[in-house]
Amino acid sequence: MPLSKIIFNKYDTDSSGTITATEFKYMAYDLGYYISDNELEIAIKTVDSSGTGAITYDDFSKWWKNSDRWEKVKLTEENISILSTLSEEFQKFDTDKSGTIDINEFKNFYKEITKKANIFPGDEEAMFEQLDSNHDGQISFNEYVDYLSAKYKGDLSNYKK
Repeated sequence: MPLSKIIFNKYDTDSSGTITATEFKYMAYDLGYYISDNELEIAIKTVDSSGTGAITYDDFSKWWKNSDRWEKVKLTEENISILSTLSEEFQKFDTDKSGTIDINEFKNFYKEITKKANIFPGDEEAMFEQLDSNHDGQISFNEYVDYLSAKYKGDLSNYKK
């Protein structure tokens, strides 16, 4: 059994098949990484690709395989502030509060991000496809952050606030 599965099972204390925010925080602390409540909130949004607030083994194993996995959840105050701003903006356009932006919600989101993120207006449909990296017809918060992170070469401080 892979180490990631052993650790996942150990911290999935209720055997739900997912790790909750509380379980993730205990795991991080037990492994020597104390994370603040702000970092925990961002960590869950970063690791949980479905946006449910709970981490599946599939999400956990993808995160665990990264050698810089703790860097993704250990954030500077500036990065916490930026990610918080991005989350607020994303949620403003997630009108049905599903945790994702669908093609209908994207029209207004697209107008906003072409202004704020210094993205040149172009083909709206092509932009949607680029942001929807898993091609499920919806843009998750993680897909949006991954896009911006790639655009700014990992330095989100270049994002216009």
